[in-house]
Amino acid sequence: MRFGWVLAGALLLAACGQKDGASPGTAASGAGPAGPAGTPAEMPVRPALDYAALSGYDITTWFLSPGWPGEYPPGFAVLDEAVKVPARARPNPTDPQDITCLLPQYANYQLWNNVRTAEDDLEYFVATKKVPVTVLEDTEIEFVGDAGIETLALKKGDVLTYLRYIGEGFTVLSFNGREFDINEGELSNVTDIGAASLEEDLWVRVSCLGGKQGWLMFDEVIEEPGVFPSPITGYGDAADILPGDADAVREAITTDAYGVNASEQEIIPPSEE
Repeated sequence: MRFGWVLAGALLLAACGQKDGASPGTAASGAGPAGPAGTPAEMPVRPALDYAALSGYDITTWFLSPGWPGEYPPGFAVLDEAVKVPARARPNPTDPQDITCLLPQYANYQLWNNVRTAEDDLEYFVATKKVPVTVLEDTEIEFVGDAGIETLALKKGDVLTYLRYIGEGFTVLSFNGREFDINEGELSNVTDIGAASLEEDLWVRVSCLGGKQGWLMFDEVIEEPGVFPSPITGYGDAADILPGDADAVREAITTDAYGVNASEQEIIPPSEE
């Protein structure tokens, strides 16, 4: 068979704010010409839920938006039989994990797996802790606006608010009540953004075998026995794991069998077997 894996183990860094992500989107919705942040254009866009009402996050300190960040968003696959994971009725880390959720073997919960998303009515969103970003000197910053590339004039001491990472170095920030998609490279030498500590909770609502639904947080579910980081076979490409590929996926993730450098999101050229 022919295949080339990107080890999603390397992509776990994306959940912690690694700056290797997707094309910039529209700040207000986390979506742009290519659909929700971190997703390819062909993924159907569904009406966003009221994440604040649903989750109970304090929106004065958290920014809630659809999708998961990154050009190659992280995900998780169920490779073992009878995998039961703790889930929540409400996507808030302060709530108890009061649901036991039996997940289907070989299911791949990844933003690009449209078949699984439709069949199980999956819902992805990210809660990002808002972080102040202080301007250190007078400057003008380019950003992606409705008219294309526009310029934002900033003064020393101005404070922007970091809202979420999109991808390809682009981040959503707010200033004076307006949201902007800005390349962090524009800010690196003129603000203290490099010292910012990013906190993100990545949530997905899943359908458990037996009919229940529950919310899983990526950082928690990826630690469960039988659950592994999703393999990425190409940009925008994801599907459930074929039973015959399960051992290869497991081996690639646990032994780095295909030569993936976990510090670089590198796609290994396909090989013949």
